[in-house]
Amino acid sequence: MASRFDQLVIYTDGSITPVGAGAGVVIQTGSGELVHVENQILAPMTNNEAEYAALALGLEIAAQLNAAIVEIRADSEVMICQMRGEFAVKSQLLKQKHWLACKLARSFLRVRYIHIPREENALADTLAAEASAGRRWTLGVR
Repeated sequence: MASRFDQLVIYTDGSITPVGAGAGVVIQTGSGELVHVENQILAPMTNNEAEYAALALGLEIAAQLNAAIVEIRADSEVMICQMRGEFAVKSQLLKQKHWLACKLARSFLRVRYIHIPREENALADTLAAEASAGRRWTLGVR
């Protein structure tokens, strides 16, 4: 099957609150056209686990869109550096989530991981916060 999108940029964020946890994903084309917006309500977990859940969600959607190249942009320095191999993954639970993200990433020709400031991740952050409060949003392919 031919790629629908040669390159996608995926903004991800995870959120935890006393009420719950959530993941937010915003997907754009390489030229900045909005393709997909989605969040996911998560079971209680740590913030780093929520960050990985958002990453997995973004990679799954990009695979459904048959993307060849993806660029992950997130404000979680820990997750980005772990995915680039710069930080070790010590937690057993995070090792499982890291392994899943690596498995999903292998379906693409190339994946870049970029750490961005929180203010550049506002929509994904808002979506994650909405999910952690129990509100679900989807606009796009699913």
